[in-house]
Amino acid sequence: MADPTLTKQIKAWTKAASALSYEESLQALDLLLTQFQNDAVPMAELQRHYLQGQIYLEHCKSLLEAAEQTAVSYTHLRAHETRGNLVCR
Repeated sequence: MADPTLTKQIKAWTKAASALSYEESLQALDLLLTQFQNDAVPMAELQRHYLQGQIYLEHCKSLLEAAEQTAVSYTHLRAHETRGNLVCR
């Protein structure tokens, strides 16, 4: 059975990550990486950092996918833009 405290924490991390920009999410990932490089951090905490990092990484991926879709849509729109009966650009 899942740990209810961890489940609650994951929901909180997900909510917090959703409010971050791509750059802020990358910065959060960098901070977590620093914790991974610290030998004094207990294993249980490293596991939580790993889960939190996954959330930030997924947020970054979704932001990149959204930006890609926007770019593709804009390119498609520009390719089909017409002025009269002629395709422009």
